[in-house]
Amino acid sequence: MNGAAMDDLSMQVNLSCPTCGCTEFKFEILEQEQDYPDDWPFTCAHCGRTFTYAELIESNQESISVAVDEMGDELVSALSKELGRAFKKQGWDVR
Repeated sequence: MNGAAMDDLSMQVNLSCPTCGCTEFKFEILEQEQDYPDDWPFTCAHCGRTFTYAELIESNQESISVAVDEMGDELVSALSKELGRAFKKQGWDVR
């Protein structure tokens, strides 16, 4: 995400099975732009254990928190660059 424009900021966090660490799951895909309900089942493609969406999120909370922190840093950097460009267009001396 380095050097990303403000509208390009997005991040994907791969959830892993808390039992075996696999990051591939079998699940029914929802219609576009729908969020998975907390009780939606996900089955690990490796060990076959089934988890709810809420359980997967909870067990991967550390990875999610790290990604959110990194995205926050990227957001601040991108916002700073956008503001600098906007001020320079208005003739301001930005350092």
